[in-house]
Amino acid sequence: MKLARILELILLGISAVLLVLFFTSPHDTASDPIVNTYLYWTYILFFVALVLLVIFQLIQIFSSKRGIINFVLLLVGIAVLVGLSYVLAKGGPVNTSVAYTEATSKFSDAALILTYILGGAAILALLWSVIKNAITNR
Repeated sequence: MKLARILELILLGISAVLLVLFFTSPHDTASDPIVNTYLYWTYILFFVALVLLVIFQLIQIFSSKRGIINFVLLLVGIAVLVGLSYVLAKGGPVNTSVAYTEATSKFSDAALILTYILGGAAILALLWSVIKNAITNR
C-alpha cells in the first residue's frame, strides 16, 4: 500500500473513533476536556490539509512557465482588489462602546468591501457558467 493511503486510513480511523466518542460520551459543558480533544483534532486536520494544499499548489505552480505566469497574475489581481477595497473604504468614526481607531475602521471597511467584491464575482461567475452551458448545449 502507498504511504498516502496508509496515512489516510489512520486519520480516518482516529476521526471515526472521536466521532463515536463525541456522540456516546455525556458532556454537559463546553469546558469538558473531551471537547478540547475534538477541537485539537480539528485543528490538526485543518493544518495538515492546509500544508498539503500549499505544497501541492507550489509544485503545480513551479512545474511550468505558464504556471508561474498565472501565479504572478493572480498575485497582481489580488493586490489590485485589496488596494481598490482599501481606497474605497471610508474609515469614518463608529459609535460603539469599544474604542476604534480610524485605521482599524478603514481596515474593517476595506475587508467588507473586498468581501462584497469577491461575493459578487462568485455570483457572476456562477451565472456566466450557467449561461455558457445553456448556450453551448443547445
